[in-house]
Amino acid sequence: MRLRDADLDDLDAIMALETATFPSDAWSREMMAAELAAAHTRYLVALVDESIVGYAGLSAPAGAAQADIQTIAVDAAHRGRGIGALL
Repeated sequence: MRLRDADLDDLDAIMALETATFPSDAWSREMMAAELAAAHTRYLVALVDESIVGYAGLSAPAGAAQADIQTIAVDAAHRGRGIGALL
């Protein structure tokens, strides 16, 4: 398993996890795309065998003393392995 910065090329995989993890209140594709592109956010993806199995996003506006975790999700088949903690 490895982590890397997420980008817009990861949007399909992230949205698949988003809708599977949060079926009743998943973010819209447009909202997630805006988050991935925003200057004040950082998103990571977790990969196993080059497949995205998790993601997490942090919002840290310029000059802010604090940051907020915006969202985090791990594929159900990969939970319990510490991926969420690493993200």
